[in-house]
Amino acid sequence: MNKLSYKPLLLLIALAGSSCTKDNFDNTDFLKTGTAPADQAINFNISNDNSGLVTITPNSAGATAYDIYFGDASISPTRVLPGQNTTHIYKEGTYPVKVVATGITGLKSETIKQLVVTFRAPESLTITANANLHDLTVSASALYATGGFKVYFGDAANEVPVLIAEGASVTHTYASAGKYTVKVEALSGGAASTSATKDVTIYNALTLPMIFEQPDVNYAWGDFGGSNTTIIPNPYPSGINTSATVGKIVKTKDQTWAGNYISMSSPLDFTSNKKFKVKVYSFRPGLRVLLQLERSGDNSFMENVEAVTTTANAWEELTFDFSSKITDNSKRLQNILFFLDNGTLGDGSQNYTILFDDIVLTN
Repeated sequence: MNKLSYKPLLLLIALAGSSCTKDNFDNTDFLKTGTAPADQAINFNISNDNSGLVTITPNSAGATAYDIYFGDASISPTRVLPGQNTTHIYKEGTYPVKVVATGITGLKSETIKQLVVTFRAPESLTITANANLHDLTVSASALYATGGFKVYFGDAANEVPVLIAEGASVTHTYASAGKYTVKVEALSGGAASTSATKDVTIYNALTLPMIFEQPDVNYAWGDFGGSNTTIIPNPYPSGINTSATVGKIVKTKDQTWAGNYISMSSPLDFTSNKKFKVKVYSFRPGLRVLLQLERSGDNSFMENVEAVTTTANAWEELTFDFSSKITDNSKRLQNILFFLDNGTLGDGSQNYTILFDDIVLTN
């Protein structure tokens, strides 16, 4: 009884199994009807900072990958997936960029597009030139000067320029003092460039005696505390001083310690001579003149001697004797300073004015 009741159920299962259809996942016939990627395009985004950086973005219908050939000296392509891009650095020029697109079927299509890279001319060119006697150090800066700078120093015919990068400098030594025009050409890295010039004066060494008559020497006196020093035509050529040019110091009512200074080209040599003689023209007797010597860049090394004018409205020679203060050259004293009535407030009048000339180191 129990065995007979299972037969109809087994029959139904057998019939149902015989009516099912098997799915076939191995059929690749559709690949035979596939096509290569179509509607292919190449987009370029070219940087405008003269770096040569170009972003290349391919696009097409049906591509699964792109091989990009940059069209320059590089040989191997770069593989890019859909929706992505790649970058490449170019020099200025025209390049046939080729993109080969591959579809899911393996079929390929290629497109070539001309890429034109043009660099802009550099802008805001600035020249910095610092002279140290006959040595001139030049640097330059500019926007978009990715090719660097050509520097011409202006002292030779058919001059071959020196190439420097931004942030770098070059030093040139002139054979003689004089006025020169320095030219700098800022390079874009391509054909475009920008040029500028700067006039410079090259001086001979500042040594003693200091006579204010040499146009190729820089008598660059500095002032502090309200002193005012100038180099002027001699307003009183007479007596012991008939030279054409002299120095003039005016002490104003700014500070009691007002003074001036000049740095010699090298430390003073006291091997044989330790006395300074200076011709001065004062408008009153009794004006105290302090001559101070300092090490360049370090006023903790100093010596000074004071002398007093004895006449008014006439040239006289003051002597500053350092014999008891300086025995050798170990202090490397290089700067010369003058103070008028040191410790007293000036007023800018002739009472606090002095002319000076012919600074001599003697024995």
